Amino acid sequence: MSAIDPDYVGALTLMIMPGTTLADDLSTGKFELLDNYGLLMELREMIASTILSKGLFFSNHASNYLPVKIRYPEGKAQALQLIDMALDGKVSLRPEWMRAL
Repeated sequence: MSAIDPDYVGALTLMIMPGTTLADDLSTGKFELLDNYGLLMELREMIASTILSKGLFFSNHASNYLPVKIRYPEGKAQALQLIDMALDGKVSLRPEWMRAL
């Protein structure tokens, strides 16, 4: 992302749809989903390692457990702090029932 320096980046969390090949792979153990901690760590790494000159980074879709909106570069540190607070259990994640699409 940093190399192309986009004006907008949107991150969504994978949701497995029943009846798909990926759902079958999940049920047989061929595919594994990250837990909430892993998803937050992935989001944190994505934000920490991305350098944008003026872009927006949103992960506020209904599929995301932690809504984040960043205007780079000034919002990066605050977003990382929010994720760290969520990792420490000091910020609540979006409940599963609110992620239903």
